[in-house]
Formats: sequence, structure tokens, C-alpha cells
Amino acid sequence: MQKNLSIRWHSRAGQGAITASNALAEILGNHGKFVQSFPDFGAEKRGAPVVVFNRIANQIIEDVSHPTKIDIAVLLDPSLVSSCEITTEKLLEGLENRGILLVNSGQKKLKMGVGAAKVFGIAASEIAVVEIGKDIPNVPILGALVRILELAKMESFATELKKYLSAHLPPEIVEGNLKAFKRGFEEIGEIEGSKNLPKKNYQNLPNWKEITKGGTIHKSGSSEKYKTGNWVRQTCEWQKKTCVNCNLCWPVCPHDAIQTDSKGNMIGVDSEKCTACGLCVVACPTKPKSLRIISKKSSEI
Repeated sequence: MQKNLSIRWHSRAGQGAITASNALAEILGNHGKFVQSFPDFGAEKRGAPVVVFNRIANQIIEDVSHPTKIDIAVLLDPSLVSSCEITTEKLLEGLENRGILLVNSGQKKLKMGVGAAKVFGIAASEIAVVEIGKDIPNVPILGALVRILELAKMESFATELKKYLSAHLPPEIVEGNLKAFKRGFEEIGEIEGSKNLPKKNYQNLPNWKEITKGGTIHKSGSSEKYKTGNWVRQTCEWQKKTCVNCNLCWPVCPHDAIQTDSKGNMIGVDSEKCTACGLCVVACPTKPKSLRIISKKSSEI
């Protein structure tokens, strides 16, 4: 690896970016590197955008501010870009000349412009679902990152990662994550991205005379319009044939994703609200279950 590295992770709360960043820092720190790992996020809500930073160096790091020059940007969730929650400009911001963009995607080619950045992709979500049963793509991405930056050999890093994860997770989950890490390390590949950089978008802000007076609320908020599950790569599928309309799933759903008709009979699950938390599956009394978690198609960027 080069002498000094700055890494910026773009993720959603619940996808494990902070855990991966901390694990990377602790493991490299235990082997003589000087490291930093710190997040930057607003509301603590699962699915909310999160940014995490790493610094890795061979000497003491005195700078504690956000890195402005980045060697590698990591995108754990492409839907952050496809849903316009972060712009392509923001994703590539500060990326050094011919820097690296690592994306959680199995795409062969990116539609968005990345300029001179070198792009690598890994189907981390798909790997995570297979190996640990959940769409938590942090560890496969970590494996890809270790290989791209040549931070360590796969087996030696995996040994240290096992020690780190064992302090937080049960043995079966640790083993699944180790398999996911090795797959991320082995299956990472370079993908093609357009060399055209995105055009800068400028927002026309109102002048002070046009701004609404402070404290004025024109309309109350409504959770019915908030698509809590449109970024999740899993959703819940309803089987009408086995459903007995007991409605036990409806009160346990935290996101109002269970759809019913005027008589209270279930008619489906709203995949744009469902976050695949599984509470309805647990509550369902039928055998076989009338509700099950399935995968959705990944977002493309």
C-alpha cells in the first residue's frame, strides 16, 4: 500500500459501514499502522445516509478534520445515487487524480460518469444474503477493499477479522462473515465507467423577501408518503392461498406496509414501505407461512 491513505464510505445506517471502518482501523492499528475511523451522520434511523472516514498512515496523524482529498470512495448502496440522496458529484468529491471508486454492484458497466476514477465492483449484497442471510454488505466490501489497496494477505487479515467479529457476534454469524470476506476478496473485479464527469447542478435559492417566515407550518408530515423500503434489497412476499386473514401481521408492521381492503382483508405488501424486518413473518401463524422474505433487483447507477 502507499504511505498514506484516505477512505470515504457512503452507506445507509444498518449496512455496517461503521463496523467495517472500525474493524479495518483496529486490525491495521494492531500491526503498526497509525489509523483513524470516524463517522458523520444526522438522524440515527435505519436507512438514513451515513458517511464514514478512514485515515491510514505510517506516522502519527495529527489532522482530525474530514479528509478533503480521498484516495478511495466506497459506495455500499447504489440506491443512494439512483434515488438522488447523494449526487454523483458528492460521491466523487475530493477523489484524487485516478483515484478509486469501489461500488457494491454486479454491473459490468456504470451509466454514470466517473471521470478519471478507476472503478471496481463487487456484488456484496448478494454475497451477504447467501453467506449470512441478510443484506449487510460491509464485510464483502471490506474484503474487496483489502485486496484493491493491498493492505494484507487474505488469510492473515481474515484471522484478525475473526478475532474482531468474535467479540461482537455469535460463532455462526462470524463464520458466515468470514466466508463473505473471502468471497469479496476473491471476486472483486474492475468495471467500466463513463469518463464524462457529471454536469454541476446549481440551485436557485429564493431571496430573503421570498423565504417563508420561521415557524410557519403549511402542512403536517405524513408517514404514508415516506417510502421507508424503496432502498432495501429485500422485501416481504404474501401468499394469498395460505393466508387466513387473521391480521396478526398488520399491527406488528412498523412501516404500514401491510395493505388491506375496506373490509380489513389483506391484499398485499407495499414493497416501497417494507424494510424486510421480518416481524410479520414471525407473527404469521399459518404453515407454511403466508409471508416470506425475498430479494429485490439491485439498483443500477
